Amino acid sequence: MPQLRIHFTDADLARTRLKPEIDLLWEVVGSAQVLQHGGGGLPLKRWRRRVRERACAAGAVRLAVHTVTTVAPHAAYFPDFLTPADDVRDIGEGADAVVSASPRRMREEVGRLRPPRAPAARWLDELARGKTAAVRHLHGALRVYFEAALEPDLPVIGDGLRIACAGGIQRYLRDGPEGLLRWLGPATSWRPPVLAVDYPVDRDLRLDGRGLVLVPSYFGVYHPVALADPRLRPVLVFPIEARARLLAGRRGAGDHVSALLGPTRATILRSAVTGATTTRLARQAGVAPATVSHHTGVLRDAGLITTDRHENLATHLITSLGLAVLTSGDG
Repeated sequence: MPQLRIHFTDADLARTRLKPEIDLLWEVVGSAQVLQHGGGGLPLKRWRRRVRERACAAGAVRLAVHTVTTVAPHAAYFPDFLTPADDVRDIGEGADAVVSASPRRMREEVGRLRPPRAPAARWLDELARGKTAAVRHLHGALRVYFEAALEPDLPVIGDGLRIACAGGIQRYLRDGPEGLLRWLGPATSWRPPVLAVDYPVDRDLRLDGRGLVLVPSYFGVYHPVALADPRLRPVLVFPIEARARLLAGRRGAGDHVSALLGPTRATILRSAVTGATTTRLARQAGVAPATVSHHTGVLRDAGLITTDRHENLATHLITSLGLAVLTSGDG
């Protein structure tokens, strides 16, 4: 099977980090590919149906979906400039960053796409040549696509990523960056100093001291993805577990966890998905810190959370058993 082999030095390990928050543009690309080829289980099946209904009801949405899926095909390659390195606060900043790619880069990367049927081929050709109308069209399509396809589901997407990353954060706290690399899942294998990743093509990526940013993807359902250009900031975008989507999608559907644990402990358990201090848990649960300490002790004794203490600060993090309780209970 083809593999992506990522070569680490000690400096790379020290600079490797997990990014548990939503990367808007990677989710735009991932969702566009899911629209083209399915997968991802029931949560994404329902999401695809909602997007297609919106596209049928509004011509602007339909055109935006067509544009984004044309420039981000479900294939072995899509342009790197669609997922710029800079963190963006909203889709407006994201679209600005995409179209600010240099004319040379846009020409080279769009030129690598397999030409689709006309008229999409003509638009791609104009985009590659940096025609103002084509660039503006892409900018507008990204915004319309995001607002119709992703923005209504951002709370669920964010929830899914935080749930998926809970185990990785736990591994990192316990075992450092190497624990994080071992946690990534069955499509990867960490054999120091190389992370081997199941991939559509054989390639090697040498980090050369730059480190690696690990980006979870709610819409990544096929295999981990890296940027095609090895000179760019190294990232590895990896699919989250299906149960994280199921759990995120079930929030609010029924509060069986509260019935089992009591409302305060249920709130604390959910808040511990991404790790939280005693003070933060007290604020979210609306109780005194001393009361939180009692409840976290009960949850810890039951194996549902762990507590990491550093000086006077206690950080509480959900365990795999705690996640299983939430998954089976919130449905």
